[in-house]
Formats: sequence, structure tokens, C-alpha cells
Amino acid sequence: MTNAFYRDQVAVLMYHHVHATDEGGITITPQLFKEQISHLQKLGYHFISLHQFKHYLNGSHIPHNAVLLTFDDGYESVYENVYPFLKQQHIPMVNFIMTETLPQVPHLPPTMTTQQLSIMSKETDLVENQSHTDALHHKTNNDDPDGDAYFTSKLPTSNGTIETDEQYHTRIVDDAKRSKEQLHPVNKHAVDVVAYPFGIYTDTAIQYYQEGGFKYGFTIVEAMATRQADLMKIPRINAGSPWITPGDLHDIIQSKIVS
Repeated sequence: MTNAFYRDQVAVLMYHHVHATDEGGITITPQLFKEQISHLQKLGYHFISLHQFKHYLNGSHIPHNAVLLTFDDGYESVYENVYPFLKQQHIPMVNFIMTETLPQVPHLPPTMTTQQLSIMSKETDLVENQSHTDALHHKTNNDDPDGDAYFTSKLPTSNGTIETDEQYHTRIVDDAKRSKEQLHPVNKHAVDVVAYPFGIYTDTAIQYYQEGGFKYGFTIVEAMATRQADLMKIPRINAGSPWITPGDLHDIIQSKIVS
């Protein structure tokens, strides 16, 4: 019988790029990823689906030591290096997709195609493809880290002025609708979940995305997810950095448990 480290809460883990040779702060090797997951399995963690997670937030029971795996940006490396392993292990996953990249827009690292998303959705019930917005994963000043986020900022218009409140509202709501429309054919469940680009959001931006049809939002605030969480501000724990060993990941989760 496995240890019940925690009950009635979920460790939502966040990953990005999983690649054997690429390096970066949000890139880990397939080997490290597999070692992390195998270690959590051995310790008695239970991997749940987004569908189960939604039901939990609305009052349903979940297993103890519950974990939800999420992958931001829709990198092709996830399709190549993560999906086959998780499918073999019968572990659910959630992809958060920037839908503007689906029409084969050049992107580095390469991102998944509509066909690849469709294959995952059709082959198994383990995969959900949800939103990382359509075209809001940018910052002003050519994505300068100090630039303003498209999701939360009024942008310059073609005539040199700054968006009005109405123009900003329309842009965000329309983005939400485009994202839903493009993901609907490659997701068996409702497309109503968004992960905020760069983890940046405001209450106003959230409200506008809700108007576009979204009911759940994921942040990068590091904490356990509980029923007390704002449904549009669900926390996640970063697991996708190269310095996070399997043992470290277990310790990080343990440190976030809500007593």
C-alpha cells in the first residue's frame, strides 16, 4: 500500500520542451522526463486527466497523491518524445497550444501540427488539446522580456495610436473565439481551458477570455491546486527545468502540500 502524502488536492505539473540535445531553462531531456515520471509512479502518485480534474474542482473524488501533467507551447518534441511514453504508461496529459502556430508558421523549436494534434486526440482518450491563446503569446519590442504582454496590454494600432478600451476588449475576446474554433476539431472534450502566456494576466484580461467561452485558467504560481482556487487562476508547479531531478520533484511537491 502506497503512502498517502496528500488528499483532496492536486499537483499540476508544468512542462514545455522535452528534447535530447536542445538546452534551456524550460527544456529537459526525454530521459530526465521519464525518470521523473517513473519515480513519482514508484512513490505512489496517481496521474489524473483534465476531465477528472474538472470534476474534482466541482466536488468529485480524486485519488490521493493526484498529479496532472500539462505541457505549454505545443512543441513537436512533446509529440515525439512525451506522447509515446505517456500513452504506453496510460498517463493522461494536457497540451496548451498557441493556435497561430498551427498553419505551419515557422517556429523554433518546431511546434505540433494540426495533424499531430488530431492523431493524439483520435488514438487515445488520454490527451487533451487546450488553449495557450491564439496570437497572444508575444510581448512588445520583439518579444523583449521586459516588453508588455499582448494578453494584458493595449497595443499600438496601424495609425500610431494606442488601442481604445473597446478595441482591446474586442481583440482579446476574438482571440479566445479563434483559439476555441481551431482546437475544437482536435479535442474530444470542450475547449474551455487556457494557460496564460508567460503566466501574465489581469482580472480584466481574464474576464474578456471568459466572455470568449473559457471557464478555467492556469497560471505559473507555484502551489497545489485545491477546490478553494479561483477557477481562472489555478496554480501549477514547474517540473520542466533541467536541474529538477526526480528526487527534487518529489521534494518540491511535498513542500507545496496544503495541510
